[in-house]
Amino acid sequence: MTTMTNARATGRRPVPGAVLIAAGLLAPVVHAVGHQVAGATRLLVLLTVFGQAWPYWFAMTLLCGAGVRLVSARRSVWVPVVSVCAAAAVLLLLGRLAFGGLLSPDWRESRRVAAPGGAERYVTVETGRAVIDPLWRVTVVSGSGLTARGHVVATYGERSGFLAVAWDGPDTLLVTGTDGVVPIRLDSRTGKPDRTVDLG
Repeated sequence: MTTMTNARATGRRPVPGAVLIAAGLLAPVVHAVGHQVAGATRLLVLLTVFGQAWPYWFAMTLLCGAGVRLVSARRSVWVPVVSVCAAAAVLLLLGRLAFGGLLSPDWRESRRVAAPGGAERYVTVETGRAVIDPLWRVTVVSGSGLTARGHVVATYGERSGFLAVAWDGPDTLLVTGTDGVVPIRLDSRTGKPDRTVDLG
């Protein structure tokens, strides 16, 4: 009883604080595992959730800072730690805003074409940039909802520019670049391509 009273009087909450610190330290691990699972399953919802690492590192800084503040009553301990966590969070946000375009192509969908024959499948064309050079990415999405799967079938850079993509039946794509036409056959169930074009 005395221990609980002392903890409340000093503002310490060891159990919630420890939970926050543990959750913060696990955040990057969750991303790493989720990223691997997303790559293996190609589930679109997982690819979206675990596509970028910085939100998980941002969460780690916030959760660990808040957790240390709750665990420790000594200013000499929690003030430096919370300050470092806050500075790291600000740097992550500023870095994302200032250099996000350099570190990521910032893909934007420019075209979407449904597969013929009523197949539950479509292809998207996305454009992005590597500093100032244009990039193109062609992705096939099969299924819908939580079971939808996405497979990148082609990427193109400035020197090997993308021209067009068209369906040649529900399970075949014709991807045209400046180097010619590449037929890509898709698994009828998962949409996995038998080959990919990587000229980015």
